[in-house]
Amino acid sequence: MQKKIIAILLALVALLAVGCGDSEAEQVVIEMPTATQAPAATTPSAAPTVEPTLEPTPEYVSPYTEKLAALKAKNSDAIGWIAIPGTNIDKAIMYGDKWYYANHNEEKKEVESGAVYSHYSARTQNIVITAHNSRVSKTMFHELHHVQEVNLGKTNCAYKKCNATLDKAALPDFSTPEGRTWDISAYGIDAKWEIFAMYEVDAKEPEKTLYYNTWFPTTKYAFTPKNDAEITEWIEHQIGRSQFDFGVTATAQDQFLTIYTCGDNHDSADATSRLYFFLKQVNPVSTLYGTATADTTPAA
Repeated sequence: MQKKIIAILLALVALLAVGCGDSEAEQVVIEMPTATQAPAATTPSAAPTVEPTLEPTPEYVSPYTEKLAALKAKNSDAIGWIAIPGTNIDKAIMYGDKWYYANHNEEKKEVESGAVYSHYSARTQNIVITAHNSRVSKTMFHELHHVQEVNLGKTNCAYKKCNATLDKAALPDFSTPEGRTWDISAYGIDAKWEIFAMYEVDAKEPEKTLYYNTWFPTTKYAFTPKNDAEITEWIEHQIGRSQFDFGVTATAQDQFLTIYTCGDNHDSADATSRLYFFLKQVNPVSTLYGTATADTTPAA
């Protein structure tokens, strides 16, 4: 897993929305350092022992293989897939430079709702994906709010124009491992991811929160962790703000995934309300797409 990234190319001018609000940030193209193979560890010789035969651990296979492959055949900008049980979120994850997919769908048609998309052009230790909170149509990442609210004891969506009745039996239950662990594919990592923190910030949240949470490297609030201590501090900060006690720990060596959308009170251009979910990878990478680093060329 790569813990450090090198930002080498920035889009020239881009002031498109980041998930839901205006931003000074430009989308970043990442070049991954070449991975080196660690030397094999040596172990002292020991007397032979007879051990019981263990069943091999089944290899994890992404449930999105066919859907993602079909879309990639039509649009190579597809870099993953996300589906959240009990919601209408079942979407490809896209990447295009200059925030292209903030207002284009998977077919590259210009639409206000955009697509689910990644901040970065390649895999980083903190993969970041976002989408609009399309509250009126109740689409895109809006139903992440339903997941949040039902786990905070709400019975209806807090957004008045939605006001959907929340189905507690169908939506993920964070008190169970199954409810807080989601299948998500992104940049060659086809895995289960476990939530360790979740919270929503209000419309007056400092702008720097977005850049800190997403490890954004290029603004005046840039944050790129330089060592394990800074990553550990970031983890503790997110768990400390979490609205739900997941009882899940994370370490500086984990692979992270940050998902966010705008908050339900994000009603003006200068509002900074957002809903964040922070996850860690909890099972090995499958070999479906291999373990090579992602293509670092920005999408056309």
